[in-house]
Amino acid sequence: MCMANIYQRGNGSKLIIKDIAYLKVEGNQIKMENFAGESKSLRAKINEIDFMNSDVFVDELAPESNEKDRSN
Repeated sequence: MCMANIYQRGNGSKLIIKDIAYLKVEGNQIKMENFAGESKSLRAKINEIDFMNSDVFVDELAPESNEKDRSN
């Protein structure tokens, strides 16, 4: 059984989590859980899925600001 690995794209493609058994996209959030039960959620978008190698590549998005624009 092949489980997917999630990588952040960029210089060197940093491994975020390996052996993903579950992945859910909710808007800008990606929720994932691996075979061992470790879970992770991040604000990102999926750019590429390589089914032959079981790899998913994401671009992490900047955190949303809770402050409203205060300029007049």
